[in-house]
Amino acid sequence: MEFYLPSQKIKLMRKKFRVNQSELEGENMTRALISMMESGKRSVSKASSRKLVEKFKNIASRIHVNLEIDEEYFSRSPEEDARYYCENKIKKEQSSKHKDLDQLIEIERAFGFNELLAETYKKKGILYFNENEYVKSFINFHNALGKYKEIRAYVPQIEVLCYLGNCKLRCNQFDDSILFYKEAIEYAEEHERERDYFIASHSLATVYGQIKKYDKCLEVIENNILKNEDKVDKVILVNAKLMKANVFLATERNHEAAKGCFDMVEEAKVFDPSLLGLIYNNIAEYYYKMKNYEKALVYVTEAQKHKLATKKEFLSSTLGLKGKILLGQGMREESILLYELAIDMAEQYRRFDMLVDNYKELMEILEDNNDTDKMETKLNSMIETLEMNKIEDGIQYALVKLMELATSKNQNKKAMQLLHRLEYFV
Repeated sequence: MEFYLPSQKIKLMRKKFRVNQSELEGENMTRALISMMESGKRSVSKASSRKLVEKFKNIASRIHVNLEIDEEYFSRSPEEDARYYCENKIKKEQSSKHKDLDQLIEIERAFGFNELLAETYKKKGILYFNENEYVKSFINFHNALGKYKEIRAYVPQIEVLCYLGNCKLRCNQFDDSILFYKEAIEYAEEHERERDYFIASHSLATVYGQIKKYDKCLEVIENNILKNEDKVDKVILVNAKLMKANVFLATERNHEAAKGCFDMVEEAKVFDPSLLGLIYNNIAEYYYKMKNYEKALVYVTEAQKHKLATKKEFLSSTLGLKGKILLGQGMREESILLYELAIDMAEQYRRFDMLVDNYKELMEILEDNNDTDKMETKLNSMIETLEMNKIEDGIQYALVKLMELATSKNQNKKAMQLLHRLEYFV
């Protein structure tokens, strides 16, 4: 995209509407002045620009053309025009398309607008994140972080660091995710950004919970969030309590977990109804552990209904739990179908943590059934999906299971090939 000198803009606009300089004359706007501005011998003031814009808009309206230029258009230099264009594009919703953002990046690079470049990279990162393109999202957020560091803008880095942590979490790269969240917490604390501090702390606790470091998860929840209950946003607080209940479930403190979840139902209805799916999911898990499969099925169905309406990306875990409950009732084939559906949902929403968990649960059922052919097919599909999305976590598990299958069938050559592939992970 080209940006012109004030003199060039006057000349181009005259040619566009086929008018001569005399037609632009008016009060305090002589033909001689117009000629000097058009030749570049005289700068275009904001006052002169306003008069020119008014003249050209009147000329355009005669032929029913809507001329969209602001009053200072003719007074701005190419650099000022470029900045004006980029700033307005970033603010407008229509710029949230990759091709528009790519154009902005090109302009901002050419003019060295580092602060705008950081914003555009961030916007592009958010767009990719919402499209579940986590690798591309990470690249753009990393670019944004670099630019914010260059211009020493510290507060915007907190949000970007959290997004970088989210990208790594979605790619099952947990150690990297932890590092980004910790850095976000440090920045938020240093620059007294309370809400960002609580958000980053909740995210860090989430990772610890996911990798089964439950002591660290509870430590972050208690020290960073619950201890500051009077300062924490109610939605973050309810989420933290819910995570605490998750940890209690995972560590067999089942009754404490159930009590916490039941206590949260009314609170969630008021402050964040989208959490009801997760809360009912936990209650269903509790009843499953108590082997009360009828009640477990009631609550898992409620969880499914709420997640379907609000948070479809989390539906995979609920379908997996429903499969586990049906298996507990002896409905093996129905359970397998639900796990397969859960895997499809996880792949659709690129929730690779849930995808791996559901594959592992499915393998246990197929192994009990001695359905080795289906196991092999599913494990190969699992590897293909993870490799396609550059997710290493879970591939090692699948390769080990395939090697076990090959060994049990005396397929020694295949077992050796799988062993060589496993060497990458050792």
